[in-house]
Amino acid sequence: MEITFQNATVNDINILFELNKKLIEKYEINLNLDFEKIFTWVKRKIENNIELYQCIYFDGIKAGYYYLHNDGEKLELDDFFIFDEFQGRGIGTKVIKYIASISKEKNKEVFLYVFANNQGAFNLYLRNGYKIVENIADSRYIMSTQASSCTH
Repeated sequence: MEITFQNATVNDINILFELNKKLIEKYEINLNLDFEKIFTWVKRKIENNIELYQCIYFDGIKAGYYYLHNDGEKLELDDFFIFDEFQGRGIGTKVIKYIASISKEKNKEVFLYVFANNQGAFNLYLRNGYKIVENIADSRYIMSTQASSCTH
């Protein structure tokens, strides 16, 4: 199993947007939110940062995406998707380990947001050393792990 990465392009914007939209519609439990506004914000975030997104390839076939970016003293893992047909093959774990190596190299902690009801993603992060650091409105968690050489 070979996992490789390539920079995303403008051709990936709509796919990433649809993945985000589907995730939000499936797992967001606060139905009082302004979803139109949220989707507009998500689309703009993707468009403005597409060159920082990575396409994940499994044996040469596109299998997902992730967006790792600086957020002050930490790195945020955002928009991490493994396509449904590629889940359960260890790809997510390999990507998480790769991101851990980037974190260690930069000596920065990684954090992410995950929907509380997204058991697959939540369990993936738990298995790979992430811990809940904050509960947001009972719909999402902020999870974090520290680069091994970070001191607090």
